[in-house]
Amino acid sequence: MKKMICLILGILFLILGAVGLLLPVIPQVPFLVAGMLLLMKGSTKFSRWIKDKKLYQQYAEPVLKKNPMLKKLAGENEE
Repeated sequence: MKKMICLILGILFLILGAVGLLLPVIPQVPFLVAGMLLLMKGSTKFSRWIKDKKLYQQYAEPVLKKNPMLKKLAGENEE
């Protein structure tokens, strides 16, 4: 049930982020980031797919390693 809620909210936030790209009134970055995090929480396949991408490895991993709260939110395992 929790995974289904995360998936639904993740898709909703991605849609809001896409709308924010078209309308300058709505901020797109927070919605896109929240949508990606929720989708990563809800789907192990999606999480694995995102973590294999070069952009994630180059920009997101260093930030997650520095901030334990974000690391926990993204579902990263403690090393």
